[in-house]
Amino acid sequence: MNPMKGGWVILLSLLVAMILAVVHLPEGSPDWLGWLRPSWLLLILFFWVMELPHRIGLIAAWLLGLLVDGLLGQPLGLNGFLLAGFTFVTWRFFERLRMYSIYQQCGVLVVLILACELVRGLVLDLAYEQPFSLLVFLTVLSSILFWPVVYVVLMRVQTAVRVE
Repeated sequence: MNPMKGGWVILLSLLVAMILAVVHLPEGSPDWLGWLRPSWLLLILFFWVMELPHRIGLIAAWLLGLLVDGLLGQPLGLNGFLLAGFTFVTWRFFERLRMYSIYQQCGVLVVLILACELVRGLVLDLAYEQPFSLLVFLTVLSSILFWPVVYVVLMRVQTAVRVE
């Protein structure tokens, strides 16, 4: 990433997404509230890969996933695999995704985020014997509800800073 063409904005937005992924809820909050946390990293990665596919590749997504594995304490390579697969699908269809409306993009995101969450739940169930919960659908729902906001904010940032 060339910092002269706005690469620092992409890195900063991904760093903010990683911080939002590990922020703890206040003490005494109900457990189900944690399931309402959107998949910030997937949303921001989806935006940048869709808008600037030449800036983020599979290796960058995989390395980002390894960092997330370390942050979340999950099996090494799990998030790398998920983010690389997510990036590949987005990368493969970025021209078509750009032409979709925000609502159609939400439909695509439902499928992609749900697939990532189901695979993550399966692996965590096998590795740590954490029972799979249907509350994973709340994560997908909250992610979809935040997608239009993320899209508008990042589009304005991209335009203002002229990220190429």
